[in-house]
Amino acid sequence: MSSDAAETEIVRKLDQQKLVQDALDLVNVDSPTGKEGEIAELYSSKLRALGMKVVLQEVEPGRQNVLAALRGDEPDGACLMFNGHMDTSFAASEDPEILRAISPYYQERPPWGRIEGDWLYGCGAFNMKSALAAYASAVRTIQDGGMKLRGDIVIAGVVGEIEKSEIDQYKGPQFRGYGYGTAYLVAHGGTADVAVLGEPTGLRLMHTHSGSCWFRIALKGTLVHTGHSSGVKNVILQMNKVITAIESWIPGYQERYTFKGAKPTVNVGSIEGGWPWRASRTPAFCNLYVDVRFPPRYHALDIKQELALVLEKLKNEGGISPELDLYVTDEWSELDSKEYVCEAINKAHNLVLGKPVETVYFSWSSDANILTRHGVKAVNYGPSGGPGKETRSTMFIPNLVSCAKVYTLVARDICSRTRKDVNRKT
Repeated sequence: MSSDAAETEIVRKLDQQKLVQDALDLVNVDSPTGKEGEIAELYSSKLRALGMKVVLQEVEPGRQNVLAALRGDEPDGACLMFNGHMDTSFAASEDPEILRAISPYYQERPPWGRIEGDWLYGCGAFNMKSALAAYASAVRTIQDGGMKLRGDIVIAGVVGEIEKSEIDQYKGPQFRGYGYGTAYLVAHGGTADVAVLGEPTGLRLMHTHSGSCWFRIALKGTLVHTGHSSGVKNVILQMNKVITAIESWIPGYQERYTFKGAKPTVNVGSIEGGWPWRASRTPAFCNLYVDVRFPPRYHALDIKQELALVLEKLKNEGGISPELDLYVTDEWSELDSKEYVCEAINKAHNLVLGKPVETVYFSWSSDANILTRHGVKAVNYGPSGGPGKETRSTMFIPNLVSCAKVYTLVARDICSRTRKDVNRKT
C-alpha cells in the first residue's frame, strides 16, 4: 500500500458522528470570557476518555486551562500542540437583541446549539469550539488506527483568548482576555515544538498575522451646571475634532503599513463622556478608545508615535490637549512558510481536499503570537462556514470533518518524527 493510500485509510476511520456530537456538546455550554470553568470540566472529561493525561490549570478561581497529553514512545520525538480557546466573544445567554445583531442563528434559550442538515449552529460553533472537537477527533482517530507515535500530542484548551481588556471601571475576569490563558499556559509547562491553532480560517493556512494596539485618548473638562455653561469648552464636542483628525490620518497610515497587500484596519471602538443621568452638567471627561492593527516587524511604540503626532498637531493648531495611553499590546506573529509545520499542513490538506492549501493573512490576531515568542512555532488552520460563507455561530459540518482529517494526518506526520526533523525548514 502506498503512503497516500495508507493515510487515506487512516482518515476513513474518523468517527464523524462522535466529532459532531462533541462539537454540539461544547457549544451547549455557555462559556463567555471569565466563565470557562464548566466547559473546562466537560472538555477535560472528553480528553481523559481518550486516555490522555489531563491537568487542569487554575488560572484564577472559576477559570481553568485544560492541558492534555498523549505520550509518545521516544524522548527525541517531536511534540505537537493543538491550542484553542474555550471562551466566546459573547454569552449565549446575552441580550437577544445584541446576539441577533451579530448573527441570525443564535438561540434565545438552551439548548444553545442545534444541528440542521449539514450545519451546526450555536454560540462558539464558529469561534472556536468546533476546532476543539476536531482536536479530540484527531487523537481518537490515531488511537482507533492503532498508530504508535514517537512524540507527544498536546491539546490545550485555554481561557481568555477573546479580544477583551480591563480598562478604567471595567475590571474583573470577564474582561481578562487577549491571550490571558495561553500566557499562563506557557509559563506553567504548556509547550511544544510546533502548534496548530484552529481559529476559523476556512481551511486556509495563516502562518502570519497582524498585531493590535488599543489606545485611550482622554480629554478633561470643566464641570459646571448647564445654566452656567456658556463659554465653557465642552470636551465631548472637542472630541469631534479628535475623531476627525483620526479619520484623516487613517488612509495615510494604511498606505504606509500595507503588508502582503492588506491594509491594516483601524476601529474607533468606543466613546464615553459625562453622565447620562446628570445631563444638567457639562462633561468633566470624554474618552475615546481606538483599536489600531499593525503588521509584523513593527513595534507597538511605532504605532503609538503615529497617533501621538496626530494629537500633537491638534494641540498646536486646535488648542486642545488630549492624553494618549496605550493599554493593549497584542503582538503580531510571523512564521516562515518553509517551516515544517506549514509543509505538514499543506501535505495533509492536499491529500484530504485534493489541492494545495491556500495561504492567507488577516488583520485579526491569535495566541500564535504568545506561542511563537516562547519558542513554539505556531500557525492557524481551522474550520469555519461553508464555501464562501463565514458567519458567526455557524459551522459547516463537511468543512469540520475535513479539518479533523487534516489534523489527524498532521499529528501522525509530526509526532512520528524527531524534534530535529520538525525544527528544520523544508
